Amino acid sequence: MTGPATDDAIEQPAAETVAGYVAVVPDTGAILPQDHYTYAVPEHLATLAVRGARVEVPFGRREVLGYVVASDSALTGAEARPISTVLDEAPILDDTALDLARWIADRYCAPLGEVIRAMLPKGVRSARPGGRKRGPRTTSRAVEAARADAVAETPPALTEAQRAAAAPLLTAIAASEHRRVLLHGVTGAGKTEVYLVAIAAALAVRRQAIVMVPEIALTPQTIRRFAARFPGRVAVLHSGLTESERAHEWRRIRAGELDVVVGSRSAVFAPLPRLGVIVVDEEDAGAYKQDRIPRYHAVDVALERGRLAGVPVVLGSATPRVETYYRAHTGGFELVTLNERISGRPLPPIEVVDLREELRAGNRSPLSLDLDKALRECHDAGGQSILFLNRRGSATVVVCRSCGEAITCDSCSVSLVFHAQRRRCDCHYCGASRPMPDICPSCGSTMIRGLGMGTERLEAEVHERFPTLRLLRMDRDTTVTRDAYFDIYDRFARHEADCLIGTQMVAKGWDLGNVRLVGIVNADVSLHFPDYRSGELTFSLLTQVAGRAGRGDEPARVILQTYSPQHYAVQHATTHDYLAFAREEIRVRKALRFPPYTRMVVCTISHREDARAELDARRAVAEVSDKLGAGSGLDVLGPTPAFLHRLRGEYRWQVTIRGEAIERAFPHLPKGRGWSIDVDPGP
Repeated sequence: MTGPATDDAIEQPAAETVAGYVAVVPDTGAILPQDHYTYAVPEHLATLAVRGARVEVPFGRREVLGYVVASDSALTGAEARPISTVLDEAPILDDTALDLARWIADRYCAPLGEVIRAMLPKGVRSARPGGRKRGPRTTSRAVEAARADAVAETPPALTEAQRAAAAPLLTAIAASEHRRVLLHGVTGAGKTEVYLVAIAAALAVRRQAIVMVPEIALTPQTIRRFAARFPGRVAVLHSGLTESERAHEWRRIRAGELDVVVGSRSAVFAPLPRLGVIVVDEEDAGAYKQDRIPRYHAVDVALERGRLAGVPVVLGSATPRVETYYRAHTGGFELVTLNERISGRPLPPIEVVDLREELRAGNRSPLSLDLDKALRECHDAGGQSILFLNRRGSATVVVCRSCGEAITCDSCSVSLVFHAQRRRCDCHYCGASRPMPDICPSCGSTMIRGLGMGTERLEAEVHERFPTLRLLRMDRDTTVTRDAYFDIYDRFARHEADCLIGTQMVAKGWDLGNVRLVGIVNADVSLHFPDYRSGELTFSLLTQVAGRAGRGDEPARVILQTYSPQHYAVQHATTHDYLAFAREEIRVRKALRFPPYTRMVVCTISHREDARAELDARRAVAEVSDKLGAGSGLDVLGPTPAFLHRLRGEYRWQVTIRGEAIERAFPHLPKGRGWSIDVDPGP
């Protein structure tokens, strides 16, 4: 939707000669009713107000920042207000970036202005012309690692399998052509070395590279490895940096000072002028999906950027998404595999402990008898261990044992999580916090207890059981400072701790040779989550965390504790058999009409009143169904309460539309205050 930016209430000044008209997306920080607005270009700004330029424009009764997204010659002669000024000598967004922004807006039903805001660091968007572009006052460990004056590392000789995996990438780089490659390799198979070889080939022909990793926790080892191979040429972009650090790195990248960008989701927008290859490591990670507007998936954005730039994109994982693996077998990707670990080291054996049997034997400890014994043996021999539990806190729910009521968040329909070190109960969704109550607010009983197990409580119990064991914990509670990831990683790598207890932050990217034991304390945390991907998420987590063991010369063990040893995700994880899992999972998806056999869009309405939210959702179902008609091939499902029915004080109801040609529904989706749209939801 477009329209001239006019305001009859404001007296227009004498018009300067108009050189043309442009479409501008105002950066107001709010979702606007129109996609862009038309402005006149005064003669003296004609050479500067080009596509991609950052401008100031009158918008209502104020001046706002905006971005020129197109020439609008079709509206020549329209009553449009003039651009006030152009803020930069050169456009801040090139044509490829703007084409990518438009693609994201169209694919994910997102406002174009919100997409552009996501592409640019705040410090870049808000910078004033002529202002000093100071670097950050302090520097994070991530940036320091990238800038360290390292001696160039000599590349190791590739194995035959690695050479075969790198071949399609090297061919595409040499020919400057877009190819999509899925690199499926077991944990420890040497996928990173394939990435490094491809990047070196791009640099050799004066091209550049983006390397995406899903979690900040993966960056310590990744940054150091890339900085050692390409000293002085690596930039870092991720959410752990300050605003000034992000803006500073962005400007250095745009100026061509740095050639290899390593970072999380936002690194896909790095302004590299001579892009040559894009690497997406651990492509199955849920962190690549943005959970706020614009709700894009960074892997799909990377593939589209590669297409627009005409460069190869490689997606790597030991446990790729089922949709990705399916596309690799139906022509969407080239599939290359690494089936063995480097130097022929075997994958560690996985021993399954049935927690139901532990309970029958009277053991109520989080550590089974087998895991307890294995911990003692591992550390007596000088090895290190990782204990994985994908849930933080001391207790996952605080319950009154008299009346059975749980202590819940006042604003969200979730139980509060007890954190013993602070004696507080927290909501992990809205951040609300309150002291642990002494009496039940429902019945007045003093029988208040925390139930369930999180990483904080696990740490306390392991310390009580093994008082001489040096422990580290990695979860969101212990990594609130920006350098905490580096500090924990370095301490564990230097063997200043014997056992690392962590959530999914420790499941990927840790390549340490002295880890001889991995204990999966409860494999069922994600298995019974109300999501069609729960089996896939469980298999991926179990396989990845098990892969942290056995990377050195000493034998290693993995002990997997579960209440559901018969589940196919658990069974196939114990044998490291991704192919068998994928075949079974795809059969389930096909029978239930879930991706990759269909696509989905979820429309969520939020309102302070539950009845009003439900009513609006029911109206939306009726309207969308009527507009689509019976022969559309799309299912309109719902409405249903959202999984988190109440969030931050608002009730939420959802409408789901499912089908192959999901784009047919986009023009008819509900819009307006309170509605949010999520295309291809989930990881």
